[in-house]
Parts: sequence; C-alpha cells; structure tokens
Amino acid sequence: MFLHIGDSQIIPLKDIIGIFSLKNHDLESNKQFLEYALQKNRINKQEIKEYKSFVVTTDHVYFSPISSQTLGKRQVK
Repeated sequence: MFLHIGDSQIIPLKDIIGIFSLKNHDLESNKQFLEYALQKNRINKQEIKEYKSFVVTTDHVYFSPISSQTLGKRQVK
C-alpha cells in the first residue's frame, strides 16, 4: 500500500518510519535530525510555500503540506 503525502508524492507504507509535525521543528532533536538529513542529501522538498509535516522513510525525509494527523489517519486501514 501507499501513502499520498500531497503534491503528487506517494510513498510505500512499508518504507515509512514516522510522520512528524513541523510545529515541533524547533525541538532540538528535530533540528539536529533535519540538519543531518540535509547534510546527507536525504531531504526531498517540492516547491510548496508552506509545509505542515515531514515523513521519515528508510532512505529520505519528505516534507508535506498535509498535517501529520491527517497523514496518520490516511495510513491506518
């Protein structure tokens, strides 16, 4: 199964490690993680003006304009 995270991005559910709100991006642990992912070229961003969440997979970090709560509801079947 797959999860549509907005802006034509689809991720296999088996690859998802976690879905996180960007409201918490100021937390030191999230800042460090996102900086590390950026340094390792593991971040995939589309040209969207406002992101609400980020999805961590086995290989990449994807930013999404959809809230983490909505994405979480979409993956539960």
